[in-house]
Amino acid sequence: MDITVNSSIYLLGDHLDAALAMGEDLLAEKLALLDAVETPSRSHLLRQNRALNQFLATVRCLELAMIARLLEARRRAEELKRSEGRLRPLAALLAAGTAPLVDAVAELGDTSTRDFDTGDTACAFLRSRNMIARDAAGFAGMAQLAVSEDYLVAGRVRLGTLLDLIAAFLDALDDQFDLYPEDASASGTRAGEARPISPPQRAG
Repeated sequence: MDITVNSSIYLLGDHLDAALAMGEDLLAEKLALLDAVETPSRSHLLRQNRALNQFLATVRCLELAMIARLLEARRRAEELKRSEGRLRPLAALLAAGTAPLVDAVAELGDTSTRDFDTGDTACAFLRSRNMIARDAAGFAGMAQLAVSEDYLVAGRVRLGTLLDLIAAFLDALDDQFDLYPEDASASGTRAGEARPISPPQRAG
């Protein structure tokens, strides 16, 4: 394989691997809520508000970073398919699966409509990501907030579906281009070779 193409394919895999890791980090995010049975004190409310703001900031950051990696992987796959015919069906699959994210990027950058409609409140964000019910007024009756596979990335695409797509793409890349040679050392690479990325850990 041509060295330039080889490096580009490894870079494509690296973007996908990073997106997969960020998605798994998203799934680990959760926040315990105050017990609804007890009447919380002012200090308890302030503490939960701080924790909620931190939780939302972390979730937003991971989501945006994951989207950025996926869109970069999408762009590189489109470029590579011209020189690597074997990538064409994979690039088409990635393009289809991430198309809603392309549409969402402009909206993520333009807060005017969102601020007008909802004031960009925590509840509005959580509803749009399928973390609380669309008709929920707040967190009543909830013990915790947690990101699940039903989380809607950018309010458009189910997280579990995206992770399955990424893992399948990485498996297909490995089959086509041997990204994860079994005899590669765990700590380094031979001179002139691209650094092997970690194989996907997506379950099932």
